[in-house]
Amino acid sequence: MSSNGKRMLASLFGVRLSEDAPKLTSLVPQRISNEIMTGQLPKFNPSTIMLAQNETCHFMDKAALAVKKTEKSYQSRRHGSSYRVTKGFTLHSSTGNTKPVVQEWYEYKEGAIFVTNKRIIFVAPDNGFEKKIRNLTAVIPYSDAISLQFSSQTITIMLPQAHLMANVLQMIQ
Repeated sequence: MSSNGKRMLASLFGVRLSEDAPKLTSLVPQRISNEIMTGQLPKFNPSTIMLAQNETCHFMDKAALAVKKTEKSYQSRRHGSSYRVTKGFTLHSSTGNTKPVVQEWYEYKEGAIFVTNKRIIFVAPDNGFEKKIRNLTAVIPYSDAISLQFSSQTITIMLPQAHLMANVLQMIQ
């Protein structure tokens, strides 16, 4: 069954499934990728972001932000019965319980990621952000994503070449 078919079937039962991660094609040329892998910081001059004085862009690529969504609903069950004792007198009894049902899933917001010597910038129509490098406490690279921790907030970004961004962040630090 296709992922759309599974998603449609699940929605009939009130269940939400995570979206499939988008297929991203890297914008990083092989020459720049080789530079990063040999420990050299490349320099870009992007026209889409505003750089401050003494700020240099060292990485940019297509990316998708993984946004965790949560929905809480309640499920109720009731059971009851009635017993007619005599004409005009009926005993009724019922029991019931209600429990919360929490569903979690991921949506992916596509955009572009930029890493400068001072900031990490994600440009997208929804959920764009800008974070200062000095507030970055942890970088966790995966094969197709990178998690960035800023204090108690963790941001997961899908990238075609996540290891390149991790290397650039290591060199900047």
